[in-house]
Amino acid sequence: MTSTSPLPPDAPQPYPTSPRADSSPTPSTHATHQPHQSHPAHQSHPAHHADPTSPAPAVRAVGLTKTYGTGGAAVHALRGVDVAFKRGAFTAIMGASGSGKSTLLHLLAGLDSATDGHVLLGDTDLSTLDDQALTLLRRERVGFVFQAFNLLPMFTAEQNITLPLELAGRVGRGGIDADTRAWFDRLVDVLGLRDRLGHHPSELSGGQQQRVAIARALLTRPDVVFADEPTGNLDSRSGAEVLELLRTSVRELGQTVVMVTHDAAAAAYADRVVLVADGRIAGDLEHPTPEQVTAALDALRTASLAGSVVGAR
Repeated sequence: MTSTSPLPPDAPQPYPTSPRADSSPTPSTHATHQPHQSHPAHQSHPAHHADPTSPAPAVRAVGLTKTYGTGGAAVHALRGVDVAFKRGAFTAIMGASGSGKSTLLHLLAGLDSATDGHVLLGDTDLSTLDDQALTLLRRERVGFVFQAFNLLPMFTAEQNITLPLELAGRVGRGGIDADTRAWFDRLVDVLGLRDRLGHHPSELSGGQQQRVAIARALLTRPDVVFADEPTGNLDSRSGAEVLELLRTSVRELGQTVVMVTHDAAAAAYADRVVLVADGRIAGDLEHPTPEQVTAALDALRTASLAGSVVGAR
């Protein structure tokens, strides 16, 4: 990974690893469940620094900068971003096209390297890892859910789900160990895949394929699951089912989920929405409704247009 500057003296130091926050179990849910309901106290407010006495965040960025190109052709995708994501929470990242939201997700997940600054997964600074260590970290501590599913067509649903264990050499002649098998069975039941395990991707609907991808991401019990536009290729009903399953993974299974989306209704399934504009954190919404997310995005667009008009004068 590209070398970055040391953590500044006044920056929060890496937190020790702590267990995930307990989540109150809720009954298994389906697409008929709705995003958060409106509440007058839910207001947009600037991003704030984590309280050192609170549980350690699952992942955070400190002074994160990403620049593509050099000189006059340089594109500043991220400009000194500081943001933390709580354990056992569902967070959505939103912003206009070109705002830096996808770049932020990719850097947090270790899929790209920063120009400067730091990403800390628990107490591990990704900027200090070589390629081999970073590959191992992504395999064991990070889960991914992509818009295009990324399932192997020649494998069954079960084989696609257990692929990370195969790559890690954790599947012996007798199969996976009893503890992992119990976790696999729980995921399969929660995600409603029991009768689809022997099917290949071509025999599954888009929503079923994304459920398989979610099960694969959760099987290794990662620190964080990163989802990049997970409903982008789905119809509205299948998309709602996938979002409900991601929320269920947080509430019933204690998972941490960070999702990029352009859809205000999708973002409203999250516990929190982080707004990104011009490579910076531009706002923070707690338990928002779709209307509140849309209003916040409209406000960002208005501010951006106003700035463009002033800059052109």
